[in-house]
Amino acid sequence: MTDKVLRNGARIARYDAVEMPDHAYEAQVFVRLTREPEIAETYIPAGIYPTEQEALAGARERARRALIEGEF
Repeated sequence: MTDKVLRNGARIARYDAVEMPDHAYEAQVFVRLTREPEIAETYIPAGIYPTEQEALAGARERARRALIEGEF
C-alpha cells in the first residue's frame, strides 16, 4: 500500500490528486471493504483545488470522513 491509503476496521480508503486539463487538481477518494476486490470500490469526488497539495489535503480529509461515517 502507498502512503495515500487510510484504513479503519474493514474499510480502506485510497485518495489521490489528479491534474486536470486546466492545471487544477481533482481530489479523488476510493473506498472499499477489505474483503472486496478493488473493482468494488466506491468513487467519491472530493473537489477541485488550485494546487496538488491542497487537493491531496482535501482528499485525505474526505477519505477520513468516509471511513468514520462507514461509507461504501
